[in-house]
Amino acid sequence: MYIKALSLTKRNLSLINDLANVWQKSVKATHLFLSTKDIEELRPEVIAGLKQIPILLVAFSDDDEPIGFAGIAEQKLEMLFISPDYFNHGLGYKLISIAINDYHIIYVDVNEQNPHALKFYQRQGFVIFNRSDLDSANRPFPILYLKKC
Repeated sequence: MYIKALSLTKRNLSLINDLANVWQKSVKATHLFLSTKDIEELRPEVIAGLKQIPILLVAFSDDDEPIGFAGIAEQKLEMLFISPDYFNHGLGYKLISIAINDYHIIYVDVNEQNPHALKFYQRQGFVIFNRSDLDSANRPFPILYLKKC
């Protein structure tokens, strides 16, 4: 397993689609508050985000298959998703460590209804500093805003 930072020019449609599939599998396993329809509606937003996020860290299996990713804009972790086959293998920790140490992130948002993600970020030293009843698209998914201590 290895992690690469991919510039905008290194992201082809095949990779974007593979990463969107990783996102979808991860969300189905962790975001139990989302319906199948919600996930289908969010997928185009995820694809757009993967195409334009300034810093994209991609984790690959030994077979060169994408198995996880983290997206960073300025000092904020905008996305971190891992294929369920690689849960509890330290991959999330590796991605967040690179994001913190190499890209100096200090902010991350997390769905309030995803307590495992909240605990993960809290273990990395993030604390809640704000909350919203709605997500950034005004959907009824409460968001917790975290900052690194």
